Amino acid sequence: MHRLFHFLYQYKAFLFFLILEAICVWLIIRNNSYQSASYFNTSNYVVGEILQTTNNVTEYFNLKDVNTQLAGENARLKRLLTKEYQKKDFIIGNKSEFLKANQYNYIPAKVVNNSTSRFTNYITVDKGTLDGIKPGMGVIAQDGIVGKVKSCSENFSTIISLLHEKWSVSAKIADGEIDGIVKWQGMDPAVADLQYVGRHHHFQIGDSVVTSGYNTLFPPGVLIGRIQNFKIDQGKPFYKINVKLATDFTSLRYVYVIENYLKAEKDSLEYQNNYSSDE
Repeated sequence: MHRLFHFLYQYKAFLFFLILEAICVWLIIRNNSYQSASYFNTSNYVVGEILQTTNNVTEYFNLKDVNTQLAGENARLKRLLTKEYQKKDFIIGNKSEFLKANQYNYIPAKVVNNSTSRFTNYITVDKGTLDGIKPGMGVIAQDGIVGKVKSCSENFSTIISLLHEKWSVSAKIADGEIDGIVKWQGMDPAVADLQYVGRHHHFQIGDSVVTSGYNTLFPPGVLIGRIQNFKIDQGKPFYKINVKLATDFTSLRYVYVIENYLKAEKDSLEYQNNYSSDE
């Protein structure tokens, strides 16, 4: 307190000058319409800029929550979309058909690690067994399929990426219902091969390649990519087809892990008959 009084006493002349200046400015603004309008316009602009900056900073720090909410909303919409797709094949009328039409659930997860430059690439997400994720579940992103869950801890899961040269996925060309297998060859992370399409089939560049639904990982009709180019060598029974992948693996942020309520039943039946799908 003593220092404060000493400071005020030491600079009393300058402080008195500032008070008089403030009074003068106030009188000018109060008694002159032009200066008054200019003052209020300027002050409104400054206050507006401050509020805008404050809102921008607040929105930036809320982006994580917004992204999480959007991922959850996308998962809900995907569940509804798959349900509507399944309704085309099943008539809702009994318990079995109801279960088949509602067999898929989507669990949103954030990508916390991702590799694309190796021959065997993996992805890590921030959800694990506590969130209902189990090994063997399929994984998709906003634009297409991503891979298959390999292992889980309580809070994290690792995913075998489609960019893994030892993994493949059952597929078909959507327009012609032509079956094949999509497999990455370890080169371009944006392109994979569609294999085992016989030379008697007909299709075009740009045709959609989707999941076949033969396995329990993915619902039928999930986009994998589009035919980029193709050729067939003399005497060969199958086309060589390049597929431009729908998922950009170099910018993955959120994925959706697919929970199939009927997976155990179908896998168990096929295992008993010594039969398994391509994955």
